[in-house]
Amino acid sequence: MSQWTCEMGSAGYDIDGFGSIGTVGTSYLPSTISMAFVKSTLKIPSLRPGWDLDAWKYMPASISTSAPTPLPVIVMAHGFGANKTMGLALYAEAFSTEGYACLVFDYRRWGASDGTPRSVLVVQDQLDDYRTVVAYARAQAAFDGTRVIIWGSSLSGAHCITLSTDRTVNAVAALAQCPYTGMTPSLPLNMTCLKLASSAIADLVKQALGLQPVYIPVVSESGTLGALTTPGTVSGMMAICSSDVPYENRVSASSVLQLPPYQPRTKASQISCPLLIVLPTQDNLCLPDGAVEISKATDKCELVSLPCGHFDVYHGLSHHAESLSAQVKFLQKHVPISGLS
Repeated sequence: MSQWTCEMGSAGYDIDGFGSIGTVGTSYLPSTISMAFVKSTLKIPSLRPGWDLDAWKYMPASISTSAPTPLPVIVMAHGFGANKTMGLALYAEAFSTEGYACLVFDYRRWGASDGTPRSVLVVQDQLDDYRTVVAYARAQAAFDGTRVIIWGSSLSGAHCITLSTDRTVNAVAALAQCPYTGMTPSLPLNMTCLKLASSAIADLVKQALGLQPVYIPVVSESGTLGALTTPGTVSGMMAICSSDVPYENRVSASSVLQLPPYQPRTKASQISCPLLIVLPTQDNLCLPDGAVEISKATDKCELVSLPCGHFDVYHGLSHHAESLSAQVKFLQKHVPISGLS
């Protein structure tokens, strides 16, 4: 499979003494009481003995260096076939500048986390990894265990919708940007579809025998073999890649079989905490109707609609600033930081 090294945008804002704080869009400004952040790397044991989750911890610098009041903490992970180097730092930097702690992690078998075989997507494992990091956060004195927030985008947005119904997670708020809700474009029944199906079946057999997976591209052009092939997906994924870390464009073929039975929107009536959905109304990858359905099924959901496509809400693209601004306002409304308004 191909590897990409891609360029992210360079727009950002500056905090005295700390330089540029990420790509957050030209219209986004931190609160008048601005804070920089301190970043560190953690290893969090997963449910699988010997497999650790690699995580970044962000703390507002002005709080982390004194005897702090425990902070609300945002648990974050990326979407289908992606890892935390693909722009998540920029969200965490913005949120921690606003006074929130963040734990940004990679799932098992992905990114810098442990686990083999690599690049295998298992929805239940990813949900459990969120639960693991939430439990870790609650065990840390630096974090307020009553104010744990979950954040996701695309497939991880689906995870946050699902986990917002989980009383054991008991999130105080959830944010889902361009989320998968169970509705995607139908695949045309053609040779490419048949190749995808045969690859998925072959992968299931090989993994059951303890052999290496059958891999397909995560993203590829329309009409070619890949997991995500809607128009604009290749350029969108390239746009969010890290300029420092090559992206391995591959996923086990049977991973695509995880999606059809995964229908987060069907649990909308069970959502138990405030939920923000940032909805690109022109999304051709995660169809918008599912998010609208969720917003109508529960009064817990706040829907912010933006006239753009799936990837346009990410850093450096056309509607990132609006998406991030809506997320910060939602956090300030539902999980305010003492001393900020």
